[in-house]
Amino acid sequence: MRIGASALAAIVGLAIAAFVLAAMPPVARALLPDDADARGEAFEQALAAALTKVRPEGEEWAIAVDPADINAWLATRLPKWIDHDPALAPLADAVDLRVASIRDALVVEDAGRALGDAVLSLPVEPRLEGDRLHLSIGTARIGRLPVPGSGSAIASLLGDGLAQLAAGPARIPLADGRAVELRAIECDPGRIALLFRTRPAPP
Repeated sequence: MRIGASALAAIVGLAIAAFVLAAMPPVARALLPDDADARGEAFEQALAAALTKVRPEGEEWAIAVDPADINAWLATRLPKWIDHDPALAPLADAVDLRVASIRDALVVEDAGRALGDAVLSLPVEPRLEGDRLHLSIGTARIGRLPVPGSGSAIASLLGDGLAQLAAGPARIPLADGRAVELRAIECDPGRIALLFRTRPAPP
């Protein structure tokens, strides 16, 4: 049986497509848990307790975060903070952001701009430069399909919420004069590890 040129080209094209799709990382879904209210509040309380704990001077300490807890906080607690403090209004777009984590990067989705069944995601690599947190934007994907050159456009689509996250300081001042410095961020599937150091209050 002979295969025509067009059929052969189609078979080769399908084989190449299958290879490319197989080589792509799996889609990381940024999920909002069913118990978002409880998890958002628990995450906020646990984070506040960790940040304000009295520790030996210069000691580094770490926490591991489930991205689903971040999503729960963004969806349920951040709106209440914004209502309480109008100065936080620029963070309003972040309420609809959802994050997942993959190896060495976060994946950011916008729950407020649905694309039907398609999942629009943007890999973001967090890094520290001096005392500032920076987010390097990667190649956007629709499902497992990369959309080359679209990172900046998708980042724009995600709105000011991502911009606000990207401009975050790596130092958190505490009410008693101490400050918590973010020292490192490591991302793995389903886990974000954060390394901190608490600086004493100035004399």
